[in-house]
Amino acid sequence: MFPFESPLPPRCYPIQEGEDYVLYQMDFPDGRGRMTCYSVLPGIYLTFNEFYTHFGFQTENRLPGCVEINHCLKGRFECTLPNGRRVHVGPQDFSINDLAYPPCDSAFSLGEYYGIGLVLQVDTANRSVNTLLGREQLHLTPVLDRLLGEGHLLILRADPKIQHIFSELYLAPAQVRMSYYRLKVSELLLFLEFQQLQQTGVPARYISRDLTQRLRQMERQMTQDLRVHLPLEQLALQYQMSETTLKKNFQKVFGESPYAYLRRRRMEAAALLLQTTQKSIGEIAQEVGYQNPSKFSQAFSALYGVSPSEYKKGVLLE
Repeated sequence: MFPFESPLPPRCYPIQEGEDYVLYQMDFPDGRGRMTCYSVLPGIYLTFNEFYTHFGFQTENRLPGCVEINHCLKGRFECTLPNGRRVHVGPQDFSINDLAYPPCDSAFSLGEYYGIGLVLQVDTANRSVNTLLGREQLHLTPVLDRLLGEGHLLILRADPKIQHIFSELYLAPAQVRMSYYRLKVSELLLFLEFQQLQQTGVPARYISRDLTQRLRQMERQMTQDLRVHLPLEQLALQYQMSETTLKKNFQKVFGESPYAYLRRRRMEAAALLLQTTQKSIGEIAQEVGYQNPSKFSQAFSALYGVSPSEYKKGVLLE
């Protein structure tokens, strides 16, 4: 399917091939993953990714001249960048990553993930879209340089401006699937060309390996049981640092303050429960640490733009 060094991870093998797609499977110690890959246009490869595992990919191929665009519909993907920063993509989040600087390791921390991936050979993809449009409107290289910057990564948190493009990709009519993919992918790339998007967060400065390890251990403890509220004062004492050091360096490694990060993790876990279980909103609120369902609904709506009940009904795909 890929006419260049494959961006597919190790342990990935084809299990089904159709006229316009290849279905790949990956085996993990605790589950499996599947990627349905379409060659949309020369240099443009669209994948629908479905994973049921906590494991990610420990090594990824370095592919200069290529970028990967991801949209998360369900679950959570997180990875460590070459500069040591830990980043995450949750429901409705959108990311662009320069594959010349792939992540060092990754994980599906909720054990389930579904989303879309788009791999671009930038120069070839640019020519393909301009040929489809019939005029030279797209200039991907300077656009991506502007968006990615020195951090080689762009993350947009639940940005409503692009949700409709991805939602329509998930719901493409089977009879005109490939034509639909070509149009929507071109629309997405034109959107990137003409919208002034800003990268979230700041590039991480150097943090000692010891401090980084302590912060990651802390993060695992904070998110192990989302019903538990651990005071920062207690965590700072346990991990032998001041509260000021904790807050400043947590932000550098994870891109958000401890409280904002934990709130997002709770909402991501809630979103997965809303989509995959029949539990009531009150039950889900308690499972992610909210005794008051009203406060939970407010926090959820602030992040995703819809109420938990609307999210459960699939409003995001309408």
